[in-house]
Amino acid sequence: MDDDQAQEFLTVGALNRYLGAKFSHDPYLKQVSVIGEIFGYKISGFSAYFDLRDEDESSIRAYVSPTVLRRLSFDFKSGDKVNLTGSVRLYEKRAYASLLVLSMQPAGLGELYLKLAEIKNRLTKEGLFNKPVKPLSFFPKKVAVVTSKTGAVIHDIQSTIGHRNPNLAIQLYESVVQGDKAVAELIAAVKQADQSDADAIIIARGGGSMLDLWPFNDEQLVRLVANLSKPVISSIGHQTDVTLVDLAADYRVETPTAAGVKVTPAISDYQAILNQMTVSMSNNIRRSFKNAVTQFDYLANSAALKSFDQVFINHEQKLQNLNLQMLSAFNNHFQRANQGFLNLVGKLDALSPLKVLDRGFSVTFKDGLAVKDSQQLQVADQLKIIFAKGSALAEVKEINHDRSI
Repeated sequence: MDDDQAQEFLTVGALNRYLGAKFSHDPYLKQVSVIGEIFGYKISGFSAYFDLRDEDESSIRAYVSPTVLRRLSFDFKSGDKVNLTGSVRLYEKRAYASLLVLSMQPAGLGELYLKLAEIKNRLTKEGLFNKPVKPLSFFPKKVAVVTSKTGAVIHDIQSTIGHRNPNLAIQLYESVVQGDKAVAELIAAVKQADQSDADAIIIARGGGSMLDLWPFNDEQLVRLVANLSKPVISSIGHQTDVTLVDLAADYRVETPTAAGVKVTPAISDYQAILNQMTVSMSNNIRRSFKNAVTQFDYLANSAALKSFDQVFINHEQKLQNLNLQMLSAFNNHFQRANQGFLNLVGKLDALSPLKVLDRGFSVTFKDGLAVKDSQQLQVADQLKIIFAKGSALAEVKEINHDRSI
């Protein structure tokens, strides 16, 4: 082959460089939008690498730089279907094309889902949903409820609390729970509830579509709920509906009725606490007695007691002191435990509705609900009156709206 013929042939490197220049100068390849499935996703160092595949098994290599990887709002994995934007480059050494990813997001998610996932991921990374849970009071006096003043939600909460603990006051902080005005009203109501003298806050609404529940995903409201000074019980939507306010609250329950139950421990709950304290006190007494017996046995079998005369002369006073200390410690421990038990029993007894009845008061029910206001009654209504001993049925003959007897 002569020199003229040799000049007609390109080296591999020259051909690859020519192709690389074509890729670099093609305006369409500088930013293309592609949909495909991630295959072989891996992170090496601070970069990500994977193949993007089609259903017909076409594929192209893809690279995510550290800068772009830090900006991604999702944790991707093999098998995810994605929409991505990138520039196409040619690796000249081996002449294969690859995508330099500029942005990437899951395919098939609507705008709301994308926004929700982005906010959730960002707040999760901040630790907003992992704050310590604020404990509920065992003896609550008032609960604040943030919800609409109409509808079944507030009625269910009032009915449940009224049956379980009629002495617990309920303060409603009214707000619309869907629509354009919902976020502003919810934030204002929650702030007022947190500044009140309530022992806990219930945030509740019934079920609805994702759009109906969307105000409870508002980032400002979620941050407010996560940083309240009072414990928060969330009951939003149905069991399958989980909003960001649910994640930020201290407790999430499935229904408004369950929220009422959560904030009002029943008598059986108090009894369980008393039983636990009784068992704990008994165990402490047994341990103290066992330790005292062990110490006594050790002293009784020590080498020094082999000689009675020597013990009587040198250790009589020491043994008496130890015996007095043991008895004193045992008595003090028992008295403290017993006093604690009596105090708790006294609090429980003072809260009992029967105490109120014993003082000559009665409780009046209409259709199974306690009557607190004469506005609830009409002439000829049938009532049931509960006394300290026994009950009676009555019919309303006359209604007065003042307190005169």
